[in-house]
Amino acid sequence: MNLKEKLIEQGIILVWLAERIGLSRPTLYKYLKRPDVFKVKHVRKICKYLDMTEREGMINYFKQIDSYE
Repeated sequence: MNLKEKLIEQGIILVWLAERIGLSRPTLYKYLKRPDVFKVKHVRKICKYLDMTEREGMINYFKQIDSYE
């Protein structure tokens, strides 16, 4: 499951999230395609809304995705 799917599963509306973390909607969608480019302040807020620790979030959703996978 990727980050976007997790947010939707938790009932978090992406437009609402963009407003809460201080990103424009297009930027949020761009970052969701490459979660490794989120700034730390955004990661912290998203993890709070997903009710998970930052460590869990980094391991499961914000890690670098290798292009050869």
